[in-house]
Order: sequence, then C-alpha cells, then structure tokens
Amino acid sequence: MPFSKTRKPFKKKKFLTADERKAIREKRLARINTSPGKVTAVEPQVKRQNRFSLYIDDHFSMGLSINVAASVRVGQELSRTELEALLKAEQLEEARDKALSFLEVRPRSEREIRERLKKKSFPDEIIDQVLTRLGDVKLVDDRDFAKFWVENREGFKPRSKRALQYELRQKGVSSENITRAVKKVDETDSAYRAAHSKALRYQSLDAVAFREKLSGFLARRGFDYSITKKTVERLWQEVTGKNTDSEEEEGWGEE
Repeated sequence: MPFSKTRKPFKKKKFLTADERKAIREKRLARINTSPGKVTAVEPQVKRQNRFSLYIDDHFSMGLSINVAASVRVGQELSRTELEALLKAEQLEEARDKALSFLEVRPRSEREIRERLKKKSFPDEIIDQVLTRLGDVKLVDDRDFAKFWVENREGFKPRSKRALQYELRQKGVSSENITRAVKKVDETDSAYRAAHSKALRYQSLDAVAFREKLSGFLARRGFDYSITKKTVERLWQEVTGKNTDSEEEEGWGEE
C-alpha cells in the first residue's frame, strides 16, 4: 500500500481588531491589585513567554516581565508605594518593547512612536521616558530619520522637495531638520528617475496620451509644471526617438 501523508487542515490566523485588543488590555488592567502584603509566589505564565504572575498574600497582583520580576523575591513585604513602582516599571518595560518592535520595520520619527504608544493607552509620562531612553541611544533621532526618509524616497520612489517636505511635516519633523534633509535633492534628476519606467510603459502611445499620462504621474509626485514639462519632453525623445518640435500638430505644443 503506498504511503500517504495526511495534511492537517490550514488554520487561518485570526488577527484581533483594535477594539478587541483594547478590551483585552482593559481586562488585564482591571485585574491589577496594588494592595500591600507579602510576596507568596512569582510564577511563569503559561500563555505568555518570559512573563510572570506576581501573587501577594496568595492573590494575583499583576503580571511582570522577566526583567522586572527579577527584582522581586518570595517572602518580601511590599508596600502599596513599592507595588505601584513595580507597576510603573512594568509599564515602562512594556512600552519600550512596543516601541522597539515598531522600530524593527524601519526608523521612525518621534511623533510616530508617540502616537503608536498613545494608541496602546500608555500614559504620557511613560511615553516621555521611553522616547528619552531611545533618544539617548540614538534609536530615535528626527534629524537621522529625515535623512533616512529622503534617501529612501530618492532610491525607490523619487518625488519633489515639496512632496518630501509635506511627508516629513506629517511625521512631526521640525522645519530645520526638513530643510537640511532635502537640501541636496536634485528635482530634475529625481523627476527623470521617477518617470523613466513609466515612460517605457507608455512609449507605444501617441504624443498627447504620453504627455497626459506622464505629466499626471509627475504631478502626483509633487513636481512643478516646468520640471514636469522638461522631463516629459526628454523622455519622449529618448523612448521614441522623435523630436517634440515636430509633434506640435499632434498636440505636443504649448496649451
């Protein structure tokens, strides 16, 4: 009998909505108890790796990360003030971890991280401390972020200085850092590189359609009329071998 391997049915991973995540967090916070007493247990949590449950007088008090739990020992007497300090340390640890996870994909501006942590319901005091710590080790620096953002756009999706400035303002970057970041952007070169692949795609079109499509694309990237016109004319000549001067009857001339 031939061997047949049975496959387990694929289970689609369920992603929680923002409201569901908020409800879970609120439920977790509601369980926190800072009543003073003796530490009777610090137990590993089953479902959350590197997390521990703190028990005071045999009653659940709060969940702790491995770093915060290391500061607590069984038999220790903890006052309400000390438990509140533990809770604050735990919030700081959790907020820092959330911020670091957010930074794994790409660098972030200070405003991006602040807004992200606010959505997670962390208090402003905790967010300020996280941003200070990340800033101290240069993981958050709006000047470096602006430089990264412009270089990334120039490398993959070139656009005008005006468009870059708008994007960076939306991310909370200061005018000084924005001006410094876009200072060396050559808009003529950026427009050409942005539109080159589109021009190859449009090369079978007539002059009017080519101009309309490529001009619209460059306008959406924020380039002004003068740069757009020169770029479209240059690319038309390059991809078709035709001179724009001879295309006036076809609608290439001035509007």
